Amino acid sequence: MVDDDPDKLSLLEVALTMAGYEVQTALDGEEGLVTLASFEADLVVSDVMMPRMNGYELARKIRENPQTKFIPIILQTSAGLRAADQRLGSEVGALGYITDPTDLDLLLSLARTLLDFKAHLDTCEEEAFTDPLTGLANRRRFERQLEGEVSRTSRYGHAFCLLLLDIDNFKQVNDNHGHEAGDEALKSLAKVLQEGTRGIDLTARIGGEEFAILLTETSMRGAIDVAERLRMAIKGAQIPVVGQIAASFGVAECPSSAQTARELQAAADAALYEAKRQGRDRVAVAPTVESNSVQGVNVQ
Repeated sequence: MVDDDPDKLSLLEVALTMAGYEVQTALDGEEGLVTLASFEADLVVSDVMMPRMNGYELARKIRENPQTKFIPIILQTSAGLRAADQRLGSEVGALGYITDPTDLDLLLSLARTLLDFKAHLDTCEEEAFTDPLTGLANRRRFERQLEGEVSRTSRYGHAFCLLLLDIDNFKQVNDNHGHEAGDEALKSLAKVLQEGTRGIDLTARIGGEEFAILLTETSMRGAIDVAERLRMAIKGAQIPVVGQIAASFGVAECPSSAQTARELQAAADAALYEAKRQGRDRVAVAPTVESNSVQGVNVQ
């Protein structure tokens, strides 16, 4: 809820809270954007006329941000509704326009409709960004989040790491045991990766037997420790029919190994190739920008 009138804001907050919604409030558009940066909102209800940043500009900025562009917006004003106002509201992306802010029944009805719509969008997005076999993120979601992490590092200077891994000799698993057994191996590996990483990290299946992990706020040393721990957990897992599998890892850090998403992925991929070349079932580390040789870390 965004409104520069504290009394009206309090009234609307109480009404929506009593209807079962969690409500965050802000007194103008600028404060609203700050709140959105730390609160995962499903709906924004904003007054139109406010100091510093009005409701139209707030809606426009919400639509411009890839992280918030699909949040439904309701604009409200007591100044009446002119055709030009309604057109401007539509142009900036508002899906509702209320001219009587005291009509709580209308607000609640419109809120329910738009929240149902947002829930449907979220379901569609989840399906579009999820690997159907393993339940992990797919390549599309991985690439989007990788770009976001690179942008955050460029802005704030906080390092993060990328792990690339794939199952060693996976073709033999399919050839010797069949594709159903191969699928079970992939699902078992995905479970190990999910259990061995934090909720803030992203684990994705980006190819047939190739996986990627984004370790946020993690140094190279920390990423190597994670990769070694995961490597051992994969090797120790017992998979029906197949038995044991092993995996090789390539590790790269942003910004020390590379400073763009494409370069970082290439650096981690080169390290993965080196791990394979050195004999598989090991971790290899991408060089820093100043260095020029991939280093192996693990000896079986």
